[in-house]
This record gives sequence, structure tokens and C-alpha cells, in this order.
Amino acid sequence: MHVVIGSISHETNTFSNVLTGLDKFRENLYLGQEIVKAFKGKHAIASAFIKIAEEEGFELIPTVWASATPSGLVTDEAFNHLLSKMIEPIASAEKVDGVLLHLHGAMVTQSIDDPEGEILEAVRDVVGREVPIISTLDLHANIVERVVREADVLVGYDTYPHVDRFDRGIEAARLMAEIFRGCLKPTMAMKKPPMIVSPQRQKTNYYPMNALINLAHKMETDEKIVNVTVSGGYPFADLEFTGMTMVVTTNNDQVIAQEKADQLAELAWKIRRDFLATVVPSKEAVAEAMATQGGPVVLADHADNPGGGAPCDGTILLQTLLEMGVENAVLAVIADPEAVTKLVKTGVGKTLTLKLGGRTDALHGSPINVTGTIKLISDGKFLPLGPMSSGLESNMGRTVVFTCGGIDIIVTEKRIQPTDLELYRSLGIEPTRKKIIVVKSAVHFRASHEPIAKKIIEVDTPGIHSSRLSAFKYKKLRRPIFPLDVEMLGIAELKKNFTD
Repeated sequence: MHVVIGSISHETNTFSNVLTGLDKFRENLYLGQEIVKAFKGKHAIASAFIKIAEEEGFELIPTVWASATPSGLVTDEAFNHLLSKMIEPIASAEKVDGVLLHLHGAMVTQSIDDPEGEILEAVRDVVGREVPIISTLDLHANIVERVVREADVLVGYDTYPHVDRFDRGIEAARLMAEIFRGCLKPTMAMKKPPMIVSPQRQKTNYYPMNALINLAHKMETDEKIVNVTVSGGYPFADLEFTGMTMVVTTNNDQVIAQEKADQLAELAWKIRRDFLATVVPSKEAVAEAMATQGGPVVLADHADNPGGGAPCDGTILLQTLLEMGVENAVLAVIADPEAVTKLVKTGVGKTLTLKLGGRTDALHGSPINVTGTIKLISDGKFLPLGPMSSGLESNMGRTVVFTCGGIDIIVTEKRIQPTDLELYRSLGIEPTRKKIIVVKSAVHFRASHEPIAKKIIEVDTPGIHSSRLSAFKYKKLRRPIFPLDVEMLGIAELKKNFTD
């Protein structure tokens, strides 16, 4: 069997003022056989597709595998170029029996609100209705009806932090094999409760999100049910269809698929208030961390999370740390290429004063004057060993450890979310010996930091990844919707909207 594999993936924060051009994709852009060479034997979704293809004897047609760090709107030029790199090999193939894709589900371009639907429709136009298309999706996908219509199966992540990406790739590829054997005729149904949920409350190991995941897994024990996907949605994309979505795939039973999707949506609505986020003001958070016996205490600056499109150069929490005289702390990271250039030029061991952070916008804080000593300069490359990206090299760009008082500030050229402890160790910092660790991350950091943390405090700072969803000026989002319209319309009217 001849099976296409490909991916165009981006999580787009429409509140960001930073466009995502083709240059942002180039570091993670693979074409044709480069995909197999880069990912074979690794622990990524592409690796899973390749593994099952070898086991099942599929002949792969690799197209494009492209991703970029979350940021603002993807330029039309970038999207059209990448889409052409996917479609051209499919159109020129002598035979296509199946298509395996990885799509994020929360991409937005300058002119298209639903690029994933555009991709699936373009692929469908080439391969026809008889060729199965299966796609994996991120847990934060904002799923729209066109995506469900154009794909045969959607397999969403079950975990946040996303430690099951490889497993979901295995699942998707094995489902393709089942279709080829004639054992599976997939039928999908979806349901969207009128809810948006902050990523902070989508942690799948904790209530309330685990209530939905546990029910989904219970449903999957029914032999008629092929897959149950609970997508928490990505609230930082201002789109009409943004929000939580339930997708259920059965073996040729539309009634059961819709019944189970409805059941999940009803549970989400029933416990909706439990999805409201709570955060701690920065001064209170730092004071609590300093007063805690032992450590490390992890302070999560989730509003400046680069994994959700934020600039990663916010200075609000750093300013608080400096003012309160924190000792034995590390901050990961401040992405500031201009500062890195100056620090590298100055050299290790030198002391200087410079402006740091706050380059992207005023929302995340202004540049602040800091005086410190350059402790270490690195090329910023390291090999993660934790559950998120084990074995897949990370590159922070040129990186400097700049020590200001009792704080080791990790200053990088590139935005990066601290999801692995090797980030610190590659820079000569042992995180387990720190009193306070500050991370620019919402949830992914937990995969590696939770096992070593004495306490985790989620900090309230301003930013385009803030859990305070009422602070965002939505223009396209359907209304009424929870939790934005609770006071304006009341729960009764929202419930009526959901029932209708």
C-alpha cells in the first residue's frame, strides 16, 4: 500500500503582533526523504508513522514536515508554499492508497481561519473520496466541521503535557492498516459545548480535564468505538469556532458516535465552573516561594509562554524577583537576541549593565536595566532526555547565563519553552539545587519539573497567554460563550444556547 505522510503545523496566537513567515518554519522543515532520515527511530509522530509503515509494509510517499514556534498569523506566502510542497508529491504519485497527516488544529493564516480544513480539502481533491485520510491533532485544536468532514479519522492527543504524541501517531497508523484490511469503516461525529478554556485548566492529570479524559477512555473500551478525542481548544485564537470540541469515531455507527460526543459535551458543560483558572499575583507568588521550606519552588509565568505564541521577553516577574532580593534562583528564559549579541561581545566573566527584555510590546513589560556578570556563553544546543521531546535536539540559539544578584537569567536568541531539565544542565545549572525556578510556560514544564518541585505556583502576569480570558478583546468568537458571558447573560441563557 502506498501511504502519504506529511505535516504543516502551527499554533497561532491571533493576539500576537509577530507574523509567522516561511523563515520561521525553515529550521523545522523537511521535504521528501529528509523526513524519514530526520525522524526514523526517534520519538516523534513522524517516527511513529515510519515505524508502522515498516511493520505493515507500506510504501511511504513523504511530502513535507514543517512546524514553527507558536506566534502570530502565518503569512499567506508561507502557507501556500508549504501546501504546494504537500500537494505536488501527492498529485505526481502513481498510486495513493492512504494519507497520514499531523495537523495542529489551531493554525490561522492572514486570510484563512481554518487552514487545517484547507489542507485536508486540498488533499481530498487530489486523492478522491475513496482514499482514507487520517490526521493526528494537538489537544488544543479548535476543530471545525470541515475538518471532520474531510478526514476519515481524527486522533487527538490524550495528554497535556503532550507526552503521548508518539503513541497517537502509532494509533493513527494502525487504524490505517485496519482500514486497508477491511476491518474498519470509520464514522465520526462532533459536538462543541459553548466554552473556551484556558490551557492552565487543561492539564490532563488533574481535575476537571481528567474527568473528560477518563470518560473518553472508558468509552473507548466499547469495541464499536474506535477513538474518542477531547480537544480542550486554544482560546488565544479569535475565531468563530474557537473552543472545546468532542470528536468520536466509531466503526460505521453514526448514532453511537453522536451520542457519545454529546455525552462528553454535556459533562464538560456540567462541570464548566471547575474550568475557571486561578492565579497568584506576582509579589504574593514570590513571597510564598521565598517563605517555602526547601525547594525548588517553580513559578510558572504562563502569560508569557512561547509555547502559546507569547514573546518570551516579558519582564514583569523578573522585575519583582529583583526588587524582592531573591537568592539562588534561575529564570528560563528571556528571549532577547539584541541583549545576547551585546553579552557575547562583552565576554565571560565581565560585568555590565544593559537593557533586557520587553522588546516585543508593552503588554509584557518594558525593557529593564539590569547589572550582572556573564557566567557562561553557549551555542544553545542540547539533547532533551525527558518525556516531552526525548532524543530530539533543541536549539535556543546563542545563549548566555547572566547572573544578576541571586538570579541566573538564561538569555537566548530564540524563544523556547523550558520543558526539559537538560536545558539547565547544558548550561552548568543543576535545577534541583535551586530555591526558585521561573519558567515561561503554562503546563508543558510540568512533565519534567513536577517530579523535582517542592511546590508549583501559577503566577498572574499580563500577556497574550494569560488565563484571564476576559482580558482579551474577541471580535470573531461566537457569543454567548462561557466564561465570558456569565455575568452579561446568565447561566440559564447559556444553557439554553447549548441545548438548542
